[in-house]
Amino acid sequence: MRIISGEFRSRRLAFPKSKKTRPMTDRAKEVIFGILGETVAGAQVLDLFAGSGSMGLEALSRGANHVTFVEKGDWAQKPLKKNLTSLGLEKKATLFNEDVFRCLRKLQKRGETFTLIFLDPPYNEGLVKKTLNELDHSDIVTPLTQLIVHRSRQEKLPETLQRLKVLREKQIGQACLSFLSGSS
Repeated sequence: MRIISGEFRSRRLAFPKSKKTRPMTDRAKEVIFGILGETVAGAQVLDLFAGSGSMGLEALSRGANHVTFVEKGDWAQKPLKKNLTSLGLEKKATLFNEDVFRCLRKLQKRGETFTLIFLDPPYNEGLVKKTLNELDHSDIVTPLTQLIVHRSRQEKLPETLQRLKVLREKQIGQACLSFLSGSS
């Protein structure tokens, strides 16, 4: 696994040696960041179910201002911290080692908002719907927020989102990428 573009292009990343993680392919990252384009530069990013942090690190490599990583798996903490240290990005990152839903409520209480939110939960555990429903009612999402969801084709998006709007979907192998935006 590596960073595909930007300041840290081609740098290899440490990743958990566990079957609990499913690293995002370079192809999927190319599609995501190709669609996002220049919106990454200067962004405040939230990387949910971060794993090794490859999405947030890719965003930092492409000029994001700050990334908040949320990963409760102890098995993922060591590689994520190692990646931040090896790239010298500790000051541009905040790492939460806790449940995503508890962290979302904490971030909302702090009044934080994000330009980009990456959502890459374990496949087929109902976490896509649950997390999007939580974000749909959260003040961390503004009308300018873009959300990118990496999910299995079998796992559907919620049908009753009120503030979040699906802009685009792209299938890559057995995965589906969904691009959503906040609205007022």
